[in-house]
Amino acid sequence: MTKYLRFMRHGQTELNARNCWQGHTDAPLTELGRRQSAESGLHLRESGIQLDHVFCSPLSRARETLEIALPGIAERGYELVDGLMEMSFGSLDGTVNSDNVVGPYHDYFLQFGGESEEHAEKRICSTLEGLMLRDDVQSTLVVSHGTMGRLFKNHWKALSQVEDIPQLSNCCVVTYAFDERERTFSCVDIYQPSCATMPQNVLNHEAGK
Repeated sequence: MTKYLRFMRHGQTELNARNCWQGHTDAPLTELGRRQSAESGLHLRESGIQLDHVFCSPLSRARETLEIALPGIAERGYELVDGLMEMSFGSLDGTVNSDNVVGPYHDYFLQFGGESEEHAEKRICSTLEGLMLRDDVQSTLVVSHGTMGRLFKNHWKALSQVEDIPQLSNCCVVTYAFDERERTFSCVDIYQPSCATMPQNVLNHEAGK
């Protein structure tokens, strides 16, 4: 049986705009982040997608994104899942990425008491597989974070049915078909809002700064 997972990154936050590591530190959405959330929510509604479950990272930026994007669903209730939290950057959480470090990060954050990419990848893959194996889940939306989305997408890159993009913009929605028997995920669509922005460290890296 094929099930469908839609993975949505949260909208731009004040820390995103300041080129900071967020990790488990939270910050409110910017005005742009709220517009991104509303636009992606409109896309989901106009697509006629029927969702039987919505899961969300417990961090407030993800919850704020969901509540703006799909207020009706948010009011009816959604499930908070700790495994959807962003990768921990340890003592760097909330600080400026002054060296413009870009992924892949590998074990870089271990020296700061953070999480390795290998650990974060296993966490997000295990979490999403577990959610999709639930009998009551057929078509679901997950609201999570940029690094977790990248790690999950790259883990299943070989099965992707669409052209790959290196980075996931704020409020992008990546759709995966989940083969329940084989326990595999295939990316079948990537939507990015027209007001999408890339993380500042990525822009600086691409500009050679």
